[in-house]
Amino acid sequence: MWRLKIAEGGNEPYLYSTNNYVGRQIWEFDPDAGTPEERAAVEQVRQNFYNNRHQVKPSSDLLWRMQELTKSD
Repeated sequence: MWRLKIAEGGNEPYLYSTNNYVGRQIWEFDPDAGTPEERAAVEQVRQNFYNNRHQVKPSSDLLWRMQELTKSD
């Protein structure tokens, strides 16, 4: 599952920042992350975007929204 990391990267040897990584966004894939229900929801969102990609261009950041909702619970 994809996870968004915001303002991280201090331990990465190939990333450099002059402002302590403020504003940096990195998507990281972890195939074992999340519960089976979360992975199924992500797959449903991905499939819905794929099926409608010619009618609606932006993804509406649904993966990010799902991740932020689970953080606030």
